[in-house]
Amino acid sequence: MHTVPRVTMQWISVAVILCSLASLGWMCCTPDQWEGTQSEFAGYAGYVRHGLITEYNHVAYDFTAKRSAVYLRYVNGDIEAKIKVVVLSEDKGLMVYVDDYEKGSCWKKKLEGEFRKACIPDDAKSYGEYYLGLDGGYKVSSYKIRGKRMNTILTVQPVSEGVCAPIGEISMGRVGHYDILKNVGFVDITPGIKNETVFDVPRDCTEDWSDFDLPIEIDRQDYVLGV
Repeated sequence: MHTVPRVTMQWISVAVILCSLASLGWMCCTPDQWEGTQSEFAGYAGYVRHGLITEYNHVAYDFTAKRSAVYLRYVNGDIEAKIKVVVLSEDKGLMVYVDDYEKGSCWKKKLEGEFRKACIPDDAKSYGEYYLGLDGGYKVSSYKIRGKRMNTILTVQPVSEGVCAPIGEISMGRVGHYDILKNVGFVDITPGIKNETVFDVPRDCTEDWSDFDLPIEIDRQDYVLGV
């Protein structure tokens, strides 16, 4: 299998959306439990290499139990990966499990910090409210969130006081030697968790990552609004 240089993939690990989670308050947060589909198209260009990365992911977010799961389909040229990434808050800390269910392999390791709530920070710049489609039909709000290396315009649908659902993200910036432009959309979002088995992981996951060869950066924290 061909591999992508690590510098090419570093942008994936950037917490693009919520870079200011240490702020004192929030403009709005997603529901504590929801599921949906996340599609992504990201172009990168450097001195030598350039390309297009596409993803089509099913995500499950559960802040109540401090866990998330992503069924990830990733394509970069002739490189493809299908894996499940699960983050669990356990007694020993925050753990990530990577299950390559096609190959029957599983890896795990501890992450720094705590499971974060998916929220828009108060220091984000509001672009106001408007309608998608016909006027008066689909009301949304947009925000600009400035990060250290990436800036993002995030669009959400207000659900209730202080609660919003993600609609789309456009992120741009420069990481290492690569300019990045990324477009993410969310569809078919439903409240709650229908089947908790999405968070199940194999018991025999190893902490030895020496044989891990998939072209994906597992430390990334931007699957679900930067969580």
